[in-house]
Amino acid sequence: MAQDKFNEDTLSEQPAIKQLHEKLGYEYLHGDQLDPDLIENCERLSRKDVILEGRLKKKLAEINPRLTRESIDKAVRKITHIQAETTLEANRIFHKMLISGVSFEQDAGARRQNVTVNFIDFKEIDKNEFLAVNQLWIRGQKTADRPDIVIFINGIPIVIIECKSPVAKNTGVIDAQTQLLRYQKEIPQFFRTNELLIGCNLFGAKYGTIEAPLEHYHEWKEKESGKAPNMREHPTVKEMLKLGLIEEKDLTEHPPMQEVLIAAILKKKNLLDIIQNYIVFDYSKEEHKVVKKICRYQQFSAVNKIVKRVTTEDDKRGIIWHWQGSGKSLIMVFTAVKLRREEEKLKNPIILIVTDRRKLDRQITENFQNCNFPNPAQTKSMEELYSLLKTGSGHTIMTTIQKFRKPLVAPLSKSKNIIVLTDEAHRTQYGNFALNLRNALPNASFFAFTGTPLNKKDRNTYRHFSPPNERYLDRYDMRDSEEDEATKPIKYQSRLPNLQIVGDSIDALLKGIFPEKPQKELAEIKRRYATIDTLLRAPRRVERVAMDIVDHFNAKIGPNGFKAMIVACDRPTAVKYKEALDKLIGKNRSTIVMTINNADPQEWKEKYRRTPTEEDLLTGKEVFQNPQDPLQFLIVCDMLLTGFDAPILQAMYLDQRMKEHTLLQAVARTNRPYPRKNFGLVVDYVGVGRELAQALAIFDKEDLEGIFSVDDIKREIIALGEAHKKTIVFFKSVKRGLPPEEVIQKCLEILCPEDTRVEFETAFREFAKGMDILMPDPCVNPFVSDFKFLGMIREGAKNLYRDESLALENCSKKVEALIHAHIIDSGVTEILAPIHITAPDFKEKLQIKGSAKAKASHVEYAIREVINAKVAEDPRFYSSLKEQLETAIETDRKRRKDEADLLKDLVSIKEQEERRGLVAKEKNLTPDEFAFYGLLEAYEQSSNENADEKRIALAKKLFETIKSKIVIDWIEKEDAQKEMRREIKNILREIKFPEDKSELFTREALDLARVRLPY
Repeated sequence: MAQDKFNEDTLSEQPAIKQLHEKLGYEYLHGDQLDPDLIENCERLSRKDVILEGRLKKKLAEINPRLTRESIDKAVRKITHIQAETTLEANRIFHKMLISGVSFEQDAGARRQNVTVNFIDFKEIDKNEFLAVNQLWIRGQKTADRPDIVIFINGIPIVIIECKSPVAKNTGVIDAQTQLLRYQKEIPQFFRTNELLIGCNLFGAKYGTIEAPLEHYHEWKEKESGKAPNMREHPTVKEMLKLGLIEEKDLTEHPPMQEVLIAAILKKKNLLDIIQNYIVFDYSKEEHKVVKKICRYQQFSAVNKIVKRVTTEDDKRGIIWHWQGSGKSLIMVFTAVKLRREEEKLKNPIILIVTDRRKLDRQITENFQNCNFPNPAQTKSMEELYSLLKTGSGHTIMTTIQKFRKPLVAPLSKSKNIIVLTDEAHRTQYGNFALNLRNALPNASFFAFTGTPLNKKDRNTYRHFSPPNERYLDRYDMRDSEEDEATKPIKYQSRLPNLQIVGDSIDALLKGIFPEKPQKELAEIKRRYATIDTLLRAPRRVERVAMDIVDHFNAKIGPNGFKAMIVACDRPTAVKYKEALDKLIGKNRSTIVMTINNADPQEWKEKYRRTPTEEDLLTGKEVFQNPQDPLQFLIVCDMLLTGFDAPILQAMYLDQRMKEHTLLQAVARTNRPYPRKNFGLVVDYVGVGRELAQALAIFDKEDLEGIFSVDDIKREIIALGEAHKKTIVFFKSVKRGLPPEEVIQKCLEILCPEDTRVEFETAFREFAKGMDILMPDPCVNPFVSDFKFLGMIREGAKNLYRDESLALENCSKKVEALIHAHIIDSGVTEILAPIHITAPDFKEKLQIKGSAKAKASHVEYAIREVINAKVAEDPRFYSSLKEQLETAIETDRKRRKDEADLLKDLVSIKEQEERRGLVAKEKNLTPDEFAFYGLLEAYEQSSNENADEKRIALAKKLFETIKSKIVIDWIEKEDAQKEMRREIKNILREIKFPEDKSELFTREALDLARVRLPY
């Protein structure tokens, strides 16, 4: 394979089609075979059509043999004419119809009968048609797009795959995702029936749903994927390595992620399983917002293991350990959904979901309700719970373990058709309450969920919930979660050694708080207040810790737009922290979260009764999660330490002693992903680091790896130094003593190849991450100068090459501010700024860009920007400019011209673009008419003056004729377009236009009208 054939088609798109067709059994067509603009009697009447109605009707008749022709037509109309205000709402309505069918009455001779129409046969997979189509044109309101691969099931477009070249490595998948987001704006009707979006580039692949932001696209991993050929053995990869398109360091021992994802998700059985059981629309009542969610691989794995064990195995038990924040609640929803569908094996089971706290009970119930799960029953009393368990089947019941506090004389039910899902099983699932639960339901299946590893004392949990010799039915630990970016790593940092309680060292603490006191007085203080908890509450200590918290927050957390939580040892100390912060930063920057009781001091009732409740914060009603709101600190003592998801929370200032599961659950509040957030941070003021080391000994070592990254300053500095070397090496050949414009230009020339920019960006992000972690510590001083320089070059490359992947917005706000300040201070703002050819001061701006080569680079990319933006408005003119541009660049690449000549050619092309308007004016043509003139000129190259006059008149006639046929929403109406085609062809016949070119000209003229006249 020649090097120039290594592109997204040969390396990503074609392999994907081959895998779908040859390995997964999909039918295949090229998009041209479904293009009504290219072939007559096409399946689609228009490029606007997105559903292959002929195929759909055929399959509806096969899947639903009782349907009449009228009912089939009615069912098709149900999904082609969905009434909805937004694409997402239409998608939600369609999804419900797809998995549940649509019901209505049809004539059955002398009577009417109810029928339910199914669009997919989920039981007999082979009854469905799976069709993969590549390069299919879809026409939107103003433009047309051509997704790389579309998967139709029974004629309905269900999956879209966008492919990129693996040479782009890291940015390839991001570019694919960005393109999918653009398609959703330009051809929204195509996404009304979409269930899955995939962006891939052979090495990488991620999937998501409509309207999902980039960070909510995920990889799919298979634990058994090692059976497939790994990347090093892949024939295409070997060839790329030989040609130097990739490096040895880019390779892994795993198979290419594109092949893994397609094999897993698009296997026919799995795809239908995911559509039917693993997609939910999650409602936020407070924000009136809908989010479409699809399972991640660990959720798919856990649910299927549970269902398999319940339906096929004798020992129906198991423990699911998935790390905090990785989607454990959704596993329960997906499990309940899928168990409900096992009609033949389970016959409408009772599903009982047990928690040990009312707060969790309420949260899980709301999760089910928000995901539109049918009728979850949250029991209010023991009597209601017992009644539901005794009297029948089909209920999904939420309860707390405390409702089983009374022993029962006899079982409530001996049915084997009860499945119990318990949350945080280690806490209460082997005491008296749990014994009563098991006695009440002796034949039920029991599955335990935990967000933290089970400790060595929890062996009863294994005995109760696992078959012999099995620890976990499914496991997704901290390392898995962080590697997948489902959560962020948690860093631990001890603060203020002179105020920190180290183990039981009260003497050290007293000396830190009262350094001026003589030993005798310290001994008396110790005698009277000889407890750690008493000393934690000391007002002077709280004030000093509060000052340190504010200093730390203002330096490390606040500048990046994140927020924090202070965990006090008790409610009175929480109040002291609130008072201290009010004095330091004002009342609106912090709030205290606690319940006010009748016995509390009157002052508390007056000040804090109206503060946000725990429920307000848990349900998102409070403003803490709003980045624009000034509230930055939550002060708590026991609330919000479990179940609170606030991705904007980065730092937890810990001033309360904790241990074991409580500690792990609390610190996990900081690990939720958020834009620009690299890690969660726990700042320790009570010496929990030492307690942590002692407490963690109760867990199995293999379960703990990756929980904490203890903040070792030396290690971080070493990592920063390595990242610095890997980034600065790109410009080792550039002498920094040259004038700034020369240094900048030489560096930008090095970054000209896209793959070099990709590698530089990867290295720079690691460098920036290290700077973000350590700033403003003085240890970063040796690196600041180079960091500013590299950031400046990165900004220049973004502007010159129009490469948004290099935007500073991708860095933390701290480092972004540092770089921007340097650019201004260095006086190179204009040198780095992008140049636009339409700017009135273009020539003046060009003069400051340095050498002829620098000027040529700026002109080249400025021209490209204009061509890409305007090509649809006048395809012939701008396509001609593009050809001239590519010729000039290719000539320069082969060293046939010097830099001055290249610049001259590029400026000439730029001047042609400028003259376009003047030429139109000279010919007395409007910009719209001139676009049709250009189209005619491309078909008739005669330079005869008389011929040009005829061409001008014909352009006016064409434009006015098309304009006269415009009706509202004409782009949506095939009849209006047919009338236009007829009129255009009549004009062409009048002037004896070549018949063999007539069809192509008509199509191009209509495409031009869609852009110029999109009424």
